[in-house]
Amino acid sequence: MKRSEYMRSAYEAYNEGRVNEEVYDCMVMNANIFCDDDEDDYGLPSTYAEIEYPDMDSAEAIDGARFDDMNFLRYTER
Repeated sequence: MKRSEYMRSAYEAYNEGRVNEEVYDCMVMNANIFCDDDEDDYGLPSTYAEIEYPDMDSAEAIDGARFDDMNFLRYTER
């Protein structure tokens, strides 16, 4: 499965209430396990949110990382 498809399905599952926040966070953090390595490189690092938010224990950092992930997903859909 491509990373963009995986992230889209994870986001849809979270928005539809099929998974909770904790499961969504685990899905995003473990995306490399479920995604193919041969997907095109879009010029953005796969872990760019972790660089900006080194302390992922705070609610603000988690929300910011989610926002960044959605921006990345929208960027890759173009």
